[in-house]
Amino acid sequence: MTRLDLAAQHPILPLVAQLLLVYLASLAGVLAATVAWRGRPAYWLAVAGICSFLIGGLLGRGILSGGASFTAVGAGLVLVIFGVAVDLLFGPPFTTK
Repeated sequence: MTRLDLAAQHPILPLVAQLLLVYLASLAGVLAATVAWRGRPAYWLAVAGICSFLIGGLLGRGILSGGASFTAVGAGLVLVIFGVAVDLLFGPPFTTK
């Protein structure tokens, strides 16, 4: 039996990987919402992107079609990158207290 056959019969590794990815994305969403709430409004784009990423990633397996899932995940990643970039370019300067 090859490793590919074993992975197809025992989907625990892809399941654990998806759970870890969802956990890290949720943690990043909470962090981005906290930063946005404290006065950096460009991070709301990152929060919206993480929501889109999670919707595409979680619903992509059974509910959404492949194209819609890929679009939601891709748009989420673009929104996260764009939100952070807008804050870095046009946001208030970072100060340490």
